[in-house]
Amino acid sequence: MLPRRNFFKLLLASLTSGFIYAQKPIKALNNYERDRFGGWTGKQFKATGFFRTEHDGERWWLITPLGNAFISFGVNHYHAGWWAEDHNREHWNKAFHANRPFDPNWNEGFQKAALADLKRLGINTLGIHTDADMLTEPPGQACFPYVAEYSPLKLSHYLNPSPETYRDVFSQDYADICERVAKETVAPYANDPMILGFAMSDCPLFTDGEAKWYKGTTFTRQIRNLGSDSSGKRAYLQLMTEYYQNIRDFNRTYQSEFKSWEDLLKTSNWRKNIDPQNEDERRDNAGFLELCVDHYYKTAKSAFKRHNPNHLFFGDKLNGNSDGLEAVIKITSRYTDLINFQYYDILENHNTNMQKWSEKISIRQPLLNGDSAFTVPTETMPKPFGPHCSSQEERAKLTLAYMKQSLARPDFVGWHMCGIIDTTKTMPGKEKHQHQGLMTTHGDYYPPMEASVQQIGAKMYEYALK
Repeated sequence: MLPRRNFFKLLLASLTSGFIYAQKPIKALNNYERDRFGGWTGKQFKATGFFRTEHDGERWWLITPLGNAFISFGVNHYHAGWWAEDHNREHWNKAFHANRPFDPNWNEGFQKAALADLKRLGINTLGIHTDADMLTEPPGQACFPYVAEYSPLKLSHYLNPSPETYRDVFSQDYADICERVAKETVAPYANDPMILGFAMSDCPLFTDGEAKWYKGTTFTRQIRNLGSDSSGKRAYLQLMTEYYQNIRDFNRTYQSEFKSWEDLLKTSNWRKNIDPQNEDERRDNAGFLELCVDHYYKTAKSAFKRHNPNHLFFGDKLNGNSDGLEAVIKITSRYTDLINFQYYDILENHNTNMQKWSEKISIRQPLLNGDSAFTVPTETMPKPFGPHCSSQEERAKLTLAYMKQSLARPDFVGWHMCGIIDTTKTMPGKEKHQHQGLMTTHGDYYPPMEASVQQIGAKMYEYALK
């Protein structure tokens, strides 16, 4: 994360040099005039001073604070440290006329380069995976609309959440956590017009399948193993009494020897694992998961809205590449303002699955693909995230086709690409999987991708209206 020292000095420099892009209209390659948030002025709605969603009778739109139609075309992973790794640190120090990463010259150079790139490419949103403070701080002075974070529980899969992270979501303890986190991380930004919305964890582990995949745990596993002093265990017991006529039937399913429901209530750590072949246990876990997720979201949103009634609540970025999204989308959609998901796949499968998910939600909402990409393996990036292409030309073609295809849907309101700068297998933690951006680690853009992204940035409102 970029240090905040010298920020105001650099902010003043940027203002005087014209790099604060949000203060100027976006000049598109066509005649679709944009407001300072990147919204299209040709389709107007009620202005509220904050981003929101609205259905115009034909399709869903995000709406800018000024009341203009908005499609979120974003990029993730603006981690400043990725410009200061062992393999590229010397290059960027030289490019930014700096002696070392994150000194005043380096910070200013990074900021100017980032804002110039985003403006030139037609990208209008910084996605959730962005920790470059100079691009989003202080409140109200962000250079672009961005997705902010609200995470009462740190459930993101890449954080390898411990069993203790899965708190009893039925408890007052969890309610207190939500209240504290909302007060600390949401309330200070309640009046920031540049925030597109607040997202929680990145692909949390909800289902047994996800837990096995990431060698983690779930709400269901943790809460059913609590003791009688927990609200969650009592909720589990209540549900089981609805599924089973008596404790004997329950024992037959679980090969247990409880003498009574009270005996089950008092017993902790009775079943840490699952039997994947046990259909009744799978049913029990699915039902209890829905109950857990309902309380997890209801409590989190309640605290969020108490401290911030103005902004969109995205909820978690749900994993479309596992069974997690389908397992919880009916529940989560009761509380979120849109469906925020991550989904990497070949082009042919995207629309099919988005249609399937949209049919499962409880309340009609727009869809936002918060993270995905098409990629090309290279010597330094042998296993990038995303479906692999044979060339940058093919990647560019699929990227453009994906956005055209998706915007033809009346419920699709945006896409955030996986990254703008390459990572490599030499980066810590990237030995097995890499992120492919629009440019190499030394700042050379892939020409086909650069052209494709620019075309999307210029014509996405046209594509949405066809």
